[in-house]
Amino acid sequence: MSHEKTNEKEWEVWMDNLIIEDTLQKENIPFYQYFEFEDVKLISENVYKATFKTSQKIVALKCISLNDKFTLDNLINEIKRQRKLEIHDSILRFYGITKQENSDNYMIILKCANNGSLRQYLKTNFQKLDWNAKLNIAKQIANVLTFLHSNDIIHGKLNSENILIHNGSIKINVFGLTKIMPESLKFLTNSLGPIQYIDPQYLEIFNTIGKNKSSDIFSLGIILWEISSGTPPFEMSKVDLLNNILKGKREMVIPGTPPKYKEIYTDCWKHNGNSRPDISQVVKNLSEIVIPDASIENETPQSRPHNVADEIISFKLEKLNIQNEQKVYSDPPFVDKSEKVEVFIKKLFEFFIDMIMKQFADSQPIMMENYIKEHKKNPVEVLYEMISHPSHSWFTSMIGFFYLNGIGTVTDNQMAFKFFNKAANEMLDASSSNSPSLMKLYNANKGFGAISLADMHLAGIGIEKDMKKAYQVYSKLSNEGSFIALIELADCYRYGFGVEKYEEKEEKAFKLYLKSAEKGLPCAQNRVGWCYIDGIGTPKDAAKGFQWYMKSALSGNISAARKVGCCYNDGIGVDKNYQKAFKWFSKSAEKGDFKAQYNLGNYYKNGYGVNKNQVKAFEWYKKSAECNYIYGQYESGKCFYEGCGTKKDIVNAIHWLNKAKENGNTKANELLKEIINNINSF
Repeated sequence: MSHEKTNEKEWEVWMDNLIIEDTLQKENIPFYQYFEFEDVKLISENVYKATFKTSQKIVALKCISLNDKFTLDNLINEIKRQRKLEIHDSILRFYGITKQENSDNYMIILKCANNGSLRQYLKTNFQKLDWNAKLNIAKQIANVLTFLHSNDIIHGKLNSENILIHNGSIKINVFGLTKIMPESLKFLTNSLGPIQYIDPQYLEIFNTIGKNKSSDIFSLGIILWEISSGTPPFEMSKVDLLNNILKGKREMVIPGTPPKYKEIYTDCWKHNGNSRPDISQVVKNLSEIVIPDASIENETPQSRPHNVADEIISFKLEKLNIQNEQKVYSDPPFVDKSEKVEVFIKKLFEFFIDMIMKQFADSQPIMMENYIKEHKKNPVEVLYEMISHPSHSWFTSMIGFFYLNGIGTVTDNQMAFKFFNKAANEMLDASSSNSPSLMKLYNANKGFGAISLADMHLAGIGIEKDMKKAYQVYSKLSNEGSFIALIELADCYRYGFGVEKYEEKEEKAFKLYLKSAEKGLPCAQNRVGWCYIDGIGTPKDAAKGFQWYMKSALSGNISAARKVGCCYNDGIGVDKNYQKAFKWFSKSAEKGDFKAQYNLGNYYKNGYGVNKNQVKAFEWYKKSAECNYIYGQYESGKCFYEGCGTKKDIVNAIHWLNKAKENGNTKANELLKEIINNINSF
C-alpha cells in the first residue's frame, strides 16, 4: 500500500510538472533545462549564480515554489507585468524559468548584476566616488522609482541590499513588488526587509495599513543618506532601532554633504507621510543640485574616480537613437513628457501585438479603443504623439492600424497603406540593433506591416485588388515562420483567394490551420474548432470542435470564448448548460466581442442561466449596438421605443432602428413604420 501511495505521489508530481511546463510554453515563457547551466553557486538565501553553457552569459537563479495552479497563474501574470516594465533600463531583465535536477524546485532566471548590491558597491568603491558620482547613483534610483510609481507600483521593500549594480548602473528586481504581488506570491520576497528602511507609520500600526508611495519615499530618504555616508544606517540592535525610529530618531548629516541634498533626504524621511514629497519632486530637487567644479579640479584623469553617469544610457537615447547634440547632461533626466509618451506608446504597442496574435480583425478596433479609454487617453492625441515621435520605426504598423480603422482620425486607407509599407520595408538603424527589446518590437512591427499590406491587396483597400499577390506574400511569410501568415494562407485555400481551384483546397486549409493551432496560436485554434464543427476539410466532430474552441478561449481569443458559450447554449459537442454559456458569453462580452454582448443581452432579457434583468439586458444590447452590430442596434431601438430597461425615448429609438435598417434589418424597418404610424395618429 505504501509503495502504491509513493507511485501515486510521483505520478501527481510528474503531472503537475507537465502542466506547469505546458502552461509556460503556451505563454511563450522560455523554459531552460537545468543541465544548460554550469558553475552553479549559492550566493545568498535561495539565490544562485550560474553560467549558460552555450552563451557563457552569467545569470542569477532564484528559487520559487509552484505548488498549485493559483500560484502558477499569478507567477505568469507577474512575468507579463515584468516584461512590460522591462522597457526601463534599470529594471532587472527576466530570461525565463528552469527547474533544479532531482527536485521540485523551479527557479526564475534573471540578469546577474556584476557589481552586487548597492551596499556592497558602496563598501568597495566609496573612497573612489566623488559627489558627482554619488549624485548620479541617487538620480538613477529616483528615476526608476518614478517609473514604478507612474505605473502605480509600490516597491515596498526598498533598501541598499535589493538595489543592484551592473557595470556601475542601477538595476532593480521587480518580482514580488507591492501591488504586483498577491498573497500567493509571498515566496518571492522576505516579509519585511531591513527595519531601518521601513516607514515608521507602517511600523506603528503594523499590518493594519498597507504600504504606499510615501513609504517608498521614506526608504529612499534612508538610501540617499547611505549614499552620502557609504555605511548602512543605524548600526544598533533591532529593539533599540525600532524604538528610536518610532521616536523620530534619524542619522546624523555627514560633513561635506551638499545642503540641497541633505534637505532632500531629510524631507523624505519625515515621520508624517503626508509631509513627504512625491517622487517627481525628489527628482526635480536632485536635478537642481550643482556640484562645484573645485571639488575635482585638482585631480588628474588617472586618479579621478569612476563616474557612474559615463555608463548610463537613458531609455530615451537607447530606444530612439537620439544624439544629445544640443545639450549634454551628466545624467539625462527621465522624468519628462516625452518619456511618459514613450512608455505609453511602448505599452500600447505591446498590447497591439498581443491583440494581433490572439484576436480576429473584427474585434481588434474596439479592443484598441477600449484600451486607450481605460488608460484615460485621447485617441486623437495618441495618434498625434505617434506620428510626431522622433523615431517610430518600431510601431509604424500600429499607426497604419489607426488610419485603417479610423481611430483618432477619419478612416484613411492611403495613409494606412503608407505606414504599413513603411513598417514592412524600413530598415532599423544599425546603432540600435544591440537592443534585444527594440529588435523584438521592430521584427513584430515589420511582420505585421507585411501581412497588413497583403490584406489590403487581398481586399483592394487603398490599392488595386490583387489576390494572387496577397497569396504570394502570405506564402512567403509563412515559409519564414509566421504563424499569423499561415492562417491567412489557409484562408486563401479555404475561400480560393489567389490560388488555383482544386478539390482538396479545404483539406489543405484545415492542415494549415491545424499546423498553426498546434503551435499555440489562438486564432488558428478557433479556426480548427470551426472546421471540426462544420466539417471543413475534415469529418465533422462536434466534441473535437468544442475542445479546440475551449483551447482558443483559454488562450485569450474572445471570439472563441463566445463560441464556447454558443456550444453550451446549443449543446454542440458538450451537454447544454445555460449557466456555463452565460459565463463564457460574459467573458467574451466584457472584452468587447459585440456578438457576445448581444447574446448576453438576450440572456438577461429571458433569464437564461441568470435572473432576468431588463436594465442589464438593455445595457448589453446598447454596447453591441455601439459596435455597429445590426441585431444589437435593433434591440436597442426596441428597448428605447418600449421603455424596456431604460426610459422611453422615441428619438433614440428611431436613431438605432434607422441604423439597423441601413444595415439590412427588415424587422427594424417594420418597427419604424409602426412608430411613424403611431406618431401620425396623434
